[in-house]
Amino acid sequence: MVGVNLIKEFEGFSPEAYYDPHTGSLPITIAYGSTRKIDGTPFYIGETITREEGEKLLIYQLNKEFLPSLQKIPYWNEMNEEMRGSLLSFSYNLGANFYGSSGFNTITKNLKYKDWGAIPKTLELYRNPGSNVEKGLLRRRIVEGELWIEGLKKLNK
Repeated sequence: MVGVNLIKEFEGFSPEAYYDPHTGSLPITIAYGSTRKIDGTPFYIGETITREEGEKLLIYQLNKEFLPSLQKIPYWNEMNEEMRGSLLSFSYNLGANFYGSSGFNTITKNLKYKDWGAIPKTLELYRNPGSNVEKGLLRRRIVEGELWIEGLKKLNK
C-alpha cells in the first residue's frame, strides 16, 4: 500500500521510545511514529520495539484508528490507491479525525465539494509554519500532493 510506504518513509523507524520532536515532551513516540501500544497504553522512555513489531503496530493502528475515519470522507470510494494513500499519510501525521475538525476547514471544504485539483496546494497549508518541524512537514506535504496528483491523473485517464 502506497500510503503505508509514505508513512514509513517520513516517520522513519526508531526502535527506542523518544519525545515528540515538535514539543520536546509528550507524547512519547516509537517505531513509525506510534504513541500507543496495541492495548492502548502509552509508551515510556526506555522502551524498545523491533522493526517487525513496529510494522505490525502501524498496520493495526491504520486499520483500527485511521481508515474508519477516512472512509467517512465524501467520495472516498471514488478515490484510487494514490489519493487514499496521500490522505492516509496526511491523517497519520495530523490526526485520524481531521476531516470536519477545527483548523482543517480548507481541506474539509475541498474534499466535501470534490475540488480535487486544489488538494495538493491545500495539503501544504498544514505544516506548522515557523516551527522547528516546518521544513520537514512541507517536504512531506509536497510528496503527499505529488502522490495525489499521480492518483488524479490515473483517475482522469
